[in-house]
Amino acid sequence: MSKFKNEMSFRFLWLGQMLANLGDVIYTVSLTTIVYKATNSVTLMSLVPFVITITALCSGFFAPIILDQYKLKWILIYSQSGKTLLLFLLCILIPTIQLDNLILLYILIAFISFLDGCATPARNALVPVLVQKEKLVKTNSFLAVLDQITQLIAWPIGSILLVIWGGNHLLWLTFCLFIISSLFMFYIKQDQQPKNEVIISKWSSIKEGWIIIWENRQLRSISLMNIFETFANGVWIAAILYVYVEEVLHKQEFWWGIINASFFAGMFFGGLIVYRIADKLEKKLGYYIIWSTFLLVILTLAFALISNAWIALIISLLFGFPQMVKDVAEVSIFQKAVRQEALAKVFSARGTLMYAAFGISSVFLGWLTEEFGVVCTFLTATACFLLSFITGIQNRMYLAAKQETLR
Repeated sequence: MSKFKNEMSFRFLWLGQMLANLGDVIYTVSLTTIVYKATNSVTLMSLVPFVITITALCSGFFAPIILDQYKLKWILIYSQSGKTLLLFLLCILIPTIQLDNLILLYILIAFISFLDGCATPARNALVPVLVQKEKLVKTNSFLAVLDQITQLIAWPIGSILLVIWGGNHLLWLTFCLFIISSLFMFYIKQDQQPKNEVIISKWSSIKEGWIIIWENRQLRSISLMNIFETFANGVWIAAILYVYVEEVLHKQEFWWGIINASFFAGMFFGGLIVYRIADKLEKKLGYYIIWSTFLLVILTLAFALISNAWIALIISLLFGFPQMVKDVAEVSIFQKAVRQEALAKVFSARGTLMYAAFGISSVFLGWLTEEFGVVCTFLTATACFLLSFITGIQNRMYLAAKQETLR
């Protein structure tokens, strides 16, 4: 009975998360367009993703305090319901949006992003509660494929509906998706969550995830690699890729969209392959992380040096496979190595680290592209992947260690 309950709860979890992710993409498409039409300012438009990233970073820092107070299921419910309510207010505000009241829009966006930042570590920590340990790699592969399918569907559908309906109506569609997602979250059944016997301070709660990562050599090695890789992945932001298509490939905007789609398609097919080889992947997660990173070094270097659009398209497609292997293996190691009641805090700390690295990367690599050209930027990204690979080789003994709950 308990197994059936967990299977149903996991189904509600991934369905609810899929609808929430679909809504998030459509919401981002709508808002950036609405802000641009209201202000005619690219700078103010670019503040939308900036506010989302910065607020998610802050959320990851304070999330452990919330994670100490509530069961993971209720964090997901409160988060998604709160996002739904805030989005309702946003839908009402949008028709009156002007330059002088734009600050209200950014405040609502910030609150929505903050709630989202609490939900992400809770979701990742809830997976091993609902799924048997030996099925974690396959489950994480399934969730990764699902995320990529959502991305592949949401961006083109969002763009088409934006033209047909306009941004305001598209936000109401997101509101409906959020309502259904909240209902799915409500039907998740979670057994009583383990509680710490010792009452700890808020600051100790915030530090706990960071301390666990630092003291566990396996998790520390992966996190250091993640910093280098996340910094390198800043090269794939839309603005830099647009310059690459224009200056290196000498192609028009159409190719920019095609290469973007190819990248997500590669992640999707990579996820399907990882799902099929999950049993093999399970046995040597650390080694797969190291050699997937080496493939990313080679592919990023090739992308930097070639100028043929078709080869660039193939490379962006191939890039998805090692990236997906790494992502699934890393999440699985974290889920296996950390005790259940501390896992959400560890994911929160990891998310904060990656948000910070990506935020710095976006600014720095953008400046580098403007000053020295986009080829230099991709070579810098290659160097970052190489540093990650060297880190993996140096710590291969820890990465290859058997995954046990160490703390």
